[in-house]
Amino acid sequence: MAEMLPQQRHRHILEELNRFGQVRVTELSHDLGISEMTVRRDLNALAGAGELVKVHGGATREQSATSIEPGFMRKLGLAAAEKEALAVCAARLIEPGMSVALNSGTTTYALASQCTGIDDLTVITNSPRIAEVFYSAENQTQTIILTGGIRTPSDALVGPLATAALAQLHVDICFMGVHGMTAEDGFTTPNMLEAQANRAFLASAAQHVVVADHSKWGMTGLCQISPLEAADILITGDALSPDAAEVVRQSIETLLLAPTA
Repeated sequence: MAEMLPQQRHRHILEELNRFGQVRVTELSHDLGISEMTVRRDLNALAGAGELVKVHGGATREQSATSIEPGFMRKLGLAAAEKEALAVCAARLIEPGMSVALNSGTTTYALASQCTGIDDLTVITNSPRIAEVFYSAENQTQTIILTGGIRTPSDALVGPLATAALAQLHVDICFMGVHGMTAEDGFTTPNMLEAQANRAFLASAAQHVVVADHSKWGMTGLCQISPLEAADILITGDALSPDAAEVVRQSIETLLLAPTA
């Protein structure tokens, strides 16, 4: 096979980055039939042009550090219209009498507002803000269970008290918001204790639904919650790229694209 020109290699790297959210030096070296040193030079050139961000062992599109955890109010204003569309779509999966788990997050917070009128609902959450949405609605047929725990910058209750409480429960369906999702790293969060709590949420539920706006694709947090395959359903916006949607469908049984226009 003839050696590719630098421009061709750069195009291939960016296509892989758009498809998977991340690229690795070792994999690019194998795919392109070039040395890892050449790959690193290509990544340096693309990083200098602002096309990607270099990380240890490869590159990503995301420019923020994996351990940065934005506060709840800052995240609340991001992709607000899309989160509302996801919430409407997710609420259609809930029926009266169900037990539902909602982890802490701004998308699950939007979902909570869609669920206050559903009767005989039992809601388990580690978010005081989500619990308050239900308490304020004063639907006397609903039961709200708020776990204890240590409060994080994103207003999640985490730690041994939260995970111990979740370990005792068995719910019909879990709706989980995430910080990031990629083919390689799955669903991630910047906070280790939140990752532990989220895994406990998944373990407590018969069905797993991840709700995340399309911008989360290609982002990676410090800690993995689970691989993509752990989700039964992913609900995201219809602005998700076709390449990303193809990757998701290879790992997750159902992909629901909520209309955002």
